[in-house]
Amino acid sequence: MNPMKKYIVFIALCMVVLIGCTTLQPGADPLVVRTEQSLTVGKSAFDLAVIIDHSNRAMWRTNVPAFHEFCEWLRAPEVVPDLVTTLPRASAMLYSLNTIKKDYIMSKTSSNALYSALMTFESTMNQANSWLTIITNKL
Repeated sequence: MNPMKKYIVFIALCMVVLIGCTTLQPGADPLVVRTEQSLTVGKSAFDLAVIIDHSNRAMWRTNVPAFHEFCEWLRAPEVVPDLVTTLPRASAMLYSLNTIKKDYIMSKTSSNALYSALMTFESTMNQANSWLTIITNKL
């Protein structure tokens, strides 16, 4: 098996085990727990997709242009008003969701705001995971 494919399979199995074995602590807010799980999986998925694309950009640009464009979209700079700077879109999404989660914990925002941000984030995370499934089958 290709070393890159072994690495990807190992990361995927670790994510499944870590999330599958999580138990809800008494008094823990399920929405916060789900958000933290999504932040962890999302960061791993975004990082892995960008790393794979970066390993041979020319090949991905030519052979799987939609995957390459998605990775370029994740890398695109996005303004983060709280930080008064730009971050890659993937990092900005992680920062934004984490900030909304903290505001929710401190009762500065509603559960609807957190849930809406979580659904948007998970949509992108699921797209990254779908691409990783496709790409690992091409390796």
